Amino acid sequence: MKYQTILGATLVAISALVAGCGDKADKTSQAQAPAAARQSGNEQQLVEKYNIYVDVSNTLSTSFQEARENYVQNQVPLLQAKAPLTSLRIQNDILVDRSAKKLDAAVAIAAPLPEIDESAKAFSAALKVLSPLSRELNDYANSKGYLADNGDKARQLNKDYLAALTTVAEAEAAFDKGMGARDRALTKEAFEKAPKDTAAFYRAGLIYHGKVNHADASALFAAPNDPKALAAFEASLALVADSAAGWSKKMAEQSSQSGKSCSGGMLQINEFIGQSRSMVKDIKDGVFARKETGAMARLPAHMRSSSIVNSANRYNQNFANMIGQFNHPLC
Repeated sequence: MKYQTILGATLVAISALVAGCGDKADKTSQAQAPAAARQSGNEQQLVEKYNIYVDVSNTLSTSFQEARENYVQNQVPLLQAKAPLTSLRIQNDILVDRSAKKLDAAVAIAAPLPEIDESAKAFSAALKVLSPLSRELNDYANSKGYLADNGDKARQLNKDYLAALTTVAEAEAAFDKGMGARDRALTKEAFEKAPKDTAAFYRAGLIYHGKVNHADASALFAAPNDPKALAAFEASLALVADSAAGWSKKMAEQSSQSGKSCSGGMLQINEFIGQSRSMVKDIKDGVFARKETGAMARLPAHMRSSSIVNSANRYNQNFANMIGQFNHPLC
């Protein structure tokens, strides 16, 4: 699942500089004005660049990392078999070219984002290598060329396509890491700057602590029976719940004052917290420590749908629902 990013970075307006009395003050303000304008222009460029990167990330509802995993699990075994090919699914090549174009546009903006720019360049370069292979295989798959040649062309292109797709998936992972670092820094800054005990404070707290919890969840899903991972997850979840309680209170006050009902998205927030608490209980009850038995245990590993995988999928969807709603006016 793609990392959910909060949009809405604010362009910085250039404030009018008020000159003091006399020549000295006038000269000082005149000297400061160009510097302030340059700083504001740089900040606007950073916002523009970052939002293009965000658009790239959020447009890829299925990541190239997931596309590679699906291809390896579902297509490669068919290509390695001797039987004639009867189906073929390839990642949409339109997203390959569109993503590379957007990445290039962002990189071309002068304002630097060092935690993202280099990985964005590598991501774009990898996509351009993948593009012709992806286009050729997409045309082949969509026209069902495999029914005419029993899959020979797909087998011929498989090695080069998989190598290119692997490079793209690795470059995307590095890009996502940079995006995550930038996003967490921005959400932390918004939380720390928000006036205490206000709706803005609790909204920022839900976003910031939610993303900390999301990072803790990734560690927990990798080691669901690690006491330290569980403790970290519980601690950040408690902070999410505290912010949720404050947010709910402020939404109730706002509704009372305006006469218009506004839940502030508490349905999605409570669903996220509730499912997360159920997951904690399952871990403490040893649910994820149990070995699979019966028909499930006899399935190949890539076909199993374990309880931890199901919990992770539900958690990620609930997290996306909670965070995503803050990209739009709630009332």
